[in-house]
Amino acid sequence: MSPRKPLNGPMTGAELDAALVKIFGDNRQSAFARAIGSTSRTVRSWIAETYGMVPVHIAILVRLMLQAKVTPEQLPEVER
Repeated sequence: MSPRKPLNGPMTGAELDAALVKIFGDNRQSAFARAIGSTSRTVRSWIAETYGMVPVHIAILVRLMLQAKVTPEQLPEVER
């Protein structure tokens, strides 16, 4: 068993993408973007590491969602 990364540890774009697949399935980028009040373009830039590693606050949120076994149905859509 591999050791768990700390909640605020660095997260790569590939790790973010894999986590979002577990939570949201195939429609992960747009579903996650809606859930956090962001855009698919922003989520894609995190996955591609366009501006560096995934922001720490997003890594923490996604890790907490995985630990709590949050389903998409449990997330309200954020109005913009």
